[in-house]
Amino acid sequence: MVLWKSFRKTNFLIPLGYYIETFGKPNKIYECNWFGETVQQVQLNKIQTKKNGFYVLQFPPQNERPVWTYITLGMSNKTIVNCIKAELIWLNEGENEEILDVLIGLTQYPFVEGIPYDYGHTISNSEPVSAFRMNTLLICPPIIEAADSTQLLDFFEKQKTELLWLLPIHPSEKEFIQKNEDFSCFF
Repeated sequence: MVLWKSFRKTNFLIPLGYYIETFGKPNKIYECNWFGETVQQVQLNKIQTKKNGFYVLQFPPQNERPVWTYITLGMSNKTIVNCIKAELIWLNEGENEEILDVLIGLTQYPFVEGIPYDYGHTISNSEPVSAFRMNTLLICPPIIEAADSTQLLDFFEKQKTELLWLLPIHPSEKEFIQKNEDFSCFF
């Protein structure tokens, strides 16, 4: 039994190493549970395997990477109803605390509501007032990461885990996707 726990902990922390190698050192890490609560902000050395939770990490721009990166760690410990394991990634031009809150909710959503995430799906913001200019997210393959993050993407592929890129789009773009049943023209 102890060997199993040790094995799971080692495997759980491997993606964190790829995140740091790809995005640099996170400046904020939030420990969350599956009940809709942010438990606490933690330091990098306090990340551990969590049966009943996950983390949301915020990475500031680094060297040649001019965007803020927000990514989940531990969502893939559960399987979404369409039988995929996934982590979420969101890129933003500036720091935005609201993204951290939104990612926590989006991480829990498919498990609480029993609704799958997959490429081409859209998620609309239900908030009447929001700081986001584009209130719909398109779930895409991480195309923007393809050139700069090949080791990270290879790791996800070997783990049979999807990295779902959340791309903000305008409502008219959502209508176009729904009408044409195709989102590939965005790339």
